[in-house]
Amino acid sequence: MPIEYKNVSFVYSAGSPFESAALAGIDCAIEPGSFLALVGRTGSGKSTMVQLLNALLVPTQGEVIVEEYVNSSDKKRRTKKLKGLRKKVGYVFQFPEYQLFLDTVEKDVAYGPKNFGASSEEALKKAHEALLRVGLDASFYGRSPFALSGGEKRKVALAGILAMEPDVLVLDEPTAGLDPEASREMIALFKDINARGTTIVLVSHDMDLVLECANRLIVLEDGKIVKDGDPSSLFEVDLESYALEEPKVFAFVDLLKKGGLGISPSLVSDVDSLADKIKEALK
Repeated sequence: MPIEYKNVSFVYSAGSPFESAALAGIDCAIEPGSFLALVGRTGSGKSTMVQLLNALLVPTQGEVIVEEYVNSSDKKRRTKKLKGLRKKVGYVFQFPEYQLFLDTVEKDVAYGPKNFGASSEEALKKAHEALLRVGLDASFYGRSPFALSGGEKRKVALAGILAMEPDVLVLDEPTAGLDPEASREMIALFKDINARGTTIVLVSHDMDLVLECANRLIVLEDGKIVKDGDPSSLFEVDLESYALEEPKVFAFVDLLKKGGLGISPSLVSDVDSLADKIKEALK
């Protein structure tokens, strides 16, 4: 069953002098197992849209439906007990410090499963499995999450969500501030998570990440959907008008074209596919 946004609008500080509309009449569905990227300039409504998914926010108008859970502006329609929704939709914040609060990595990652009913033994088992999955071994279990590097903190925050085994994973700027090697590790992990059936909703300004990982792209502008399609269609978008950076592989394709080697950017999603197309063109 897809996730559905039905005529969803959201206004911050409604009725006050500081009223600000963030979303305006959003209608879309997110299919199970998809990898959706939400992009757009700062303030376009991306974070608001994903925070409605697990009811961190409640719509000013319309409703968001995630299987049996309804997050609606209508109190009669709104699901009363939303704890199960928070397990179903895992949210990894842009700043991992927002999610880390216990004194050891092991306890922090085990907190989610335990909070949702797992025994202490089962919660620790899930925590250890999740930590290994993000590349953190037993040497990290007893360490303070606040003494870790930025990349390690991000991995612990992600492990804490994976340990709850969500059906939907929301990633808000997951590679911001990471070095290239750490970014590649995270990208490989996101692809693996999605390949195993987890729906991923990605918020990012990193167009290379979007192009490489996502199979669907939504561009938001002033709280409205202005483009919805395949990420390869980014080359058709006036990226500058939406404050989006050109993917590096597209920029390289432009340079090749100027040098006399014509390659369609619609056929390129990462360095490997670019290399393949260059080989084909040279033959």
